[in-house]
Amino acid sequence: MKNNPSSDIPKARSLLQTALKLKDWRYVRAALPLMVRAKAVRRARSKHKKITPEQKRITRLIAAREPDTSLHEITNRVGLPNAGRASEIVTWKRK
Repeated sequence: MKNNPSSDIPKARSLLQTALKLKDWRYVRAALPLMVRAKAVRRARSKHKKITPEQKRITRLIAAREPDTSLHEITNRVGLPNAGRASEIVTWKRK
Protein backbone atom coordinates (compact mmCIF):
# COMPACT_ATOMS: atom_id res chain seq x y z
CA MET A 1 0.00 0.00 0.00
CA LYS A 2 1.46 3.39 -0.98
CA ASN A 3 1.78 6.22 1.51
CA ASN A 4 -1.05 8.57 0.52
CA PRO A 5 -1.25 11.97 2.30
CA SER A 6 -5.02 12.26 1.84
CA SER A 7 -7.77 10.10 3.24
CA ASP A 8 -9.60 7.50 1.16
CA ILE A 9 -12.77 6.70 3.08
CA PRO A 10 -14.45 4.56 0.38
CA LYS A 11 -11.40 2.29 0.16
CA ALA A 12 -11.16 2.12 3.97
CA ARG A 13 -14.85 1.20 4.18
CA SER A 14 -14.33 -1.60 1.66
CA LEU A 15 -11.34 -2.94 3.60
CA LEU A 16 -13.31 -2.89 6.85
CA GLN A 17 -16.20 -4.79 5.24
CA THR A 18 -13.71 -7.39 4.02
CA ALA A 19 -12.22 -7.58 7.52
CA LEU A 20 -15.68 -8.30 8.96
CA LYS A 21 -16.38 -11.03 6.42
CA LEU A 22 -12.99 -12.73 6.76
CA LYS A 23 -12.42 -11.83 10.44
CA ASP A 24 -8.90 -10.77 9.55
CA TRP A 25 -7.19 -7.91 11.41
CA ARG A 26 -4.77 -7.22 8.55
CA TYR A 27 -7.55 -5.48 6.64
CA VAL A 28 -8.34 -3.30 9.65
CA ARG A 29 -4.67 -2.31 9.93
CA ALA A 30 -4.64 -1.44 6.22
CA ALA A 31 -7.83 0.65 6.54
CA LEU A 32 -6.82 2.80 9.54
CA PRO A 33 -4.20 4.97 7.76
CA LEU A 34 -6.73 5.68 5.00
CA MET A 35 -9.05 7.38 7.50
CA VAL A 36 -6.55 10.05 8.61
CA ARG A 37 -6.22 13.34 6.77
CA ALA A 38 -2.70 14.70 6.56
CA LYS A 39 -1.97 18.26 7.60
CA ALA A 40 -1.67 20.75 4.76
CA VAL A 41 1.94 21.15 3.76
CA ARG A 42 1.87 24.46 1.91
CA ARG A 43 0.60 27.74 3.27
CA ALA A 44 0.59 31.15 1.66
CA ARG A 45 2.87 33.76 3.15
CA SER A 46 1.37 36.69 4.98
CA LYS A 47 1.08 39.79 2.81
CA HIS A 48 0.52 42.29 5.61
CA LYS A 49 2.82 43.76 8.21
CA LYS A 50 2.55 42.50 11.78
CA ILE A 51 0.12 44.39 14.00
CA THR A 52 2.01 46.27 16.69
CA PRO A 53 0.96 46.47 20.33
CA GLU A 54 0.57 50.22 19.83
CA GLN A 55 -1.94 49.68 17.00
CA LYS A 56 -3.90 47.28 19.23
CA ARG A 57 -3.91 49.77 22.10
CA ILE A 58 -5.07 52.66 19.90
CA THR A 59 -7.74 50.51 18.21
CA ARG A 60 -9.24 49.50 21.56
CA LEU A 61 -9.01 53.08 22.83
CA ILE A 62 -10.87 54.51 19.81
CA ALA A 63 -13.52 51.77 19.99
CA ALA A 64 -14.09 52.44 23.71
CA ARG A 65 -14.13 56.26 23.56
CA GLU A 66 -15.98 56.61 20.25
CA PRO A 67 -18.51 53.74 20.08
CA ASP A 68 -20.22 55.15 16.96
CA THR A 69 -17.00 54.93 14.93
CA SER A 70 -17.12 52.20 12.28
CA LEU A 71 -14.47 49.50 12.15
CA HIS A 72 -13.60 50.66 8.64
CA GLU A 73 -12.87 54.15 9.92
CA ILE A 74 -10.80 52.79 12.82
CA THR A 75 -8.88 50.66 10.34
CA ASN A 76 -8.01 53.70 8.25
CA ARG A 77 -7.04 55.84 11.24
CA VAL A 78 -4.80 53.21 12.85
CA GLY A 79 -3.30 51.78 9.67
CA LEU A 80 -4.55 48.21 9.98
CA PRO A 81 -4.70 45.98 6.89
CA ASN A 82 -8.48 45.45 7.02
CA ALA A 83 -11.58 45.89 9.17
CA GLY A 84 -11.51 42.21 10.13
CA ARG A 85 -8.29 42.80 12.06
CA ALA A 86 -9.86 45.76 13.84
CA SER A 87 -12.84 43.57 14.75
CA GLU A 88 -10.54 40.87 16.16
CA ILE A 89 -8.70 43.44 18.26
CA VAL A 90 -11.86 45.11 19.60
CA THR A 91 -13.46 41.77 20.53
CA TRP A 92 -10.19 40.52 22.10
CA LYS A 93 -9.88 37.60 19.65
CA ARG A 94 -6.41 38.86 18.82
CA LYS A 95 -4.40 39.41 22.01
